[in-house]
Amino acid sequence: MTAATDEENPSVLHPSRKVLGIFKDPEPGFATTAISIIANFAITNMFIYGLTGNGKFAYLASTLTVPCSVFLCVRDQAKDYEKWKELSALRQKGIPDRFMPYKCRYDWTAYEQRERSKAAITISE
Repeated sequence: MTAATDEENPSVLHPSRKVLGIFKDPEPGFATTAISIIANFAITNMFIYGLTGNGKFAYLASTLTVPCSVFLCVRDQAKDYEKWKELSALRQKGIPDRFMPYKCRYDWTAYEQRERSKAAITISE
């Protein structure tokens, strides 16, 4: 029996790449954004509830921090990606990271490859 016809032990394709089956290949800054949203929500909720003692007001005020967190994190990611694109010429020349004029926060290599493959698929269709 070959591996292709093994019915008792089917192959498992990338089980670690799916996070609860919802997110496939997120951007490099996704984890930072998610942690920032949760931390800001929790800390704001505890702080305002501690000051006022009103749970509904604390929940409402901490809910209003979510758009602020998302905006700031997405803006930071966009700036970092722009820096990454500016440094692409230096990376192609083989210059080490320690000699780059500035450091990027995230590694956008896999993201760029996914975007190129998506663009190639849309062009071929």
